[in-house]
Amino acid sequence: MKFRVYGGCVSRDIFNFNDSDDLKVVGYNARSSLATLSPDNVAKKISDKNYEALSFIESDFQRRMVESDFNNSILESISNNNYDILLIDLMVDRFNLGVLEDKLITVSTSFALSKIKPESFIKTHSEQFLSEWYKGVENFLSVIDKTVGREKIKLNKIYWADRATDEKHTVEINKRWDVAKNNNKLNVLYSFLEKRLPATSIIEVSKELFIANPNHQWGLAPFHYTDDYYTTMVEILKND
Repeated sequence: MKFRVYGGCVSRDIFNFNDSDDLKVVGYNARSSLATLSPDNVAKKISDKNYEALSFIESDFQRRMVESDFNNSILESISNNNYDILLIDLMVDRFNLGVLEDKLITVSTSFALSKIKPESFIKTHSEQFLSEWYKGVENFLSVIDKTVGREKIKLNKIYWADRATDEKHTVEINKRWDVAKNNNKLNVLYSFLEKRLPATSIIEVSKELFIANPNHQWGLAPFHYTDDYYTTMVEILKND
């Protein structure tokens, strides 16, 4: 089964735990919020000078992801019928939005490496963010409907972990991140999106699996889980 992943490392890392040829990733789009995908925003362009500034980003992958955010290439990627399942998650929507040359972009950690300064920002927990996100989702689904069909979508319904594998890192998690606030926001986003997807599109595991792993390859974070989460997801995807 061929997968395109649109989301964060949470969904992409699942496939690192797959030891068979049953699951194959044919494309990965990351660090670009659904809130940037409204028709009006997609029609706007970023100038060459700002694309050139991305040369400050040393990682080829991170640079490509910011370029993809600038040109909203996810809409072209999902229209290419070379996959069986589009696995999405909403972890990227933790980032603020920036206004750059009148166009909304995702102020991801990768974008920050470019040293580009947006003219203004839209905070991720603001009503304005939600308004833009709703418009982006509607256009995203419209493009899907016109091309491959939304039945190909699988929503990886994940939450921020409020505990780690030990007490020390549990304290650190809750000190560094506002887990409850971010999970409350996720519930708002899920409520909107789930009403627009078939029930079979939702993948929801036990919240007992959302445990932060201090030894995760990407470091400690509320969305870097222990291996049990990823191995569970592999089995779900294999048997779906």
